[in-house]
Amino acid sequence: MGETVITEPFRPVRGLGVAASVLIGLDAVLAVADAFSSQHSANAVREYTDGNGTMADLRTADAISLLVNGPRLAVSVAAGVVFVVWLYRSRQNAERLTYDVDHRHKRGWVIGGWIVPVISLWYPAQIVQDVWRSFDATQQDRPLQARDKNGLVVAWWLVFLASSWGDRAVTQLVLRDSDLETVAAWTWVSAFVTIGAAVLAIVLVRRLIDAQHVIQPPVQDGGPVPVHVPGA
Repeated sequence: MGETVITEPFRPVRGLGVAASVLIGLDAVLAVADAFSSQHSANAVREYTDGNGTMADLRTADAISLLVNGPRLAVSVAAGVVFVVWLYRSRQNAERLTYDVDHRHKRGWVIGGWIVPVISLWYPAQIVQDVWRSFDATQQDRPLQARDKNGLVVAWWLVFLASSWGDRAVTQLVLRDSDLETVAAWTWVSAFVTIGAAVLAIVLVRRLIDAQHVIQPPVQDGGPVPVHVPGA
């Protein structure tokens, strides 16, 4: 195999990674705030029913809920978008070290894998796993799909799925007008799982950023990166 020069440089990912980590952490904080808000609403309704609360207490609880839910939705969307952009750029960098065909999914699935039903349960995890293995300095002498999978990626994905399912469970309880105490309890469960997913995601992002910094191909005079191309 020969070597040729590509026009796509090795892209920096640290700034995007830091932004994604901050937003993911903020989303976890707001998940806890949401749990507090849900518990406060349940307490306000119970006290009002028992004759110990007032309509003003109920209105305050509703106001707190709105104050938390709006920003959390915005932060969740922003965190997801920035994370996917960071992952897309990391995948581009991974293709400076491996062939596109070595990866289990085409680059477009870095985005599509999150939004297409059913396959969204495993495509993103496989994409992240392949990107991680592309930069694994200890396995560069092995074909990509023969490299060992990373346990951190597996743990992050499983906890992330649990967090997503927890959020859906809370939403379903609210839509069914379930008892507010039940909603509050499940909101707390969802919040704690979200914290776990956030911690794992932040660690994953940081380690993958560091791996790319360590193993990135040499770039001369800010020019394009030389990479191997099949048949060249």
